[in-house]
Amino acid sequence: MTDAGTEPMGWARIWATARPFARPMPRAGAWYPVVGEASGERTVLEVGGKRVAILRRLLEVRPQRPELFTVVVRPREGAGAPAPRGAIQRIYAVCPTCSQRVRVSQRQLMAKCAACGHRAQIAWWETG
Repeated sequence: MTDAGTEPMGWARIWATARPFARPMPRAGAWYPVVGEASGERTVLEVGGKRVAILRRLLEVRPQRPELFTVVVRPREGAGAPAPRGAIQRIYAVCPTCSQRVRVSQRQLMAKCAACGHRAQIAWWETG
């Protein structure tokens, strides 16, 4: 719903451990356009075509949209919190262009999104 031709103020993703009370809820690893500020403590993101105010401390904000795939590590049983040490994990990457999940292996350096065709490096050092 960003106005046509209007550039976002930045890009943000939810920290891996954050679970904001927002509907629609931002997905882990996905980057969303920053479209404003609701207050000194909240940043407004566009999520699923709707504007959602989220506490700034729950976000990582960057001035430019990332081009690298974000890695998400989750326990196999249930969503929610990140996987505890030693738990069987589900690992996937998120396309920075369209936010689709992409299967990856732990030694994979590059990924290509089947949905939009974006090809880029996987940012393993930013795993969340």
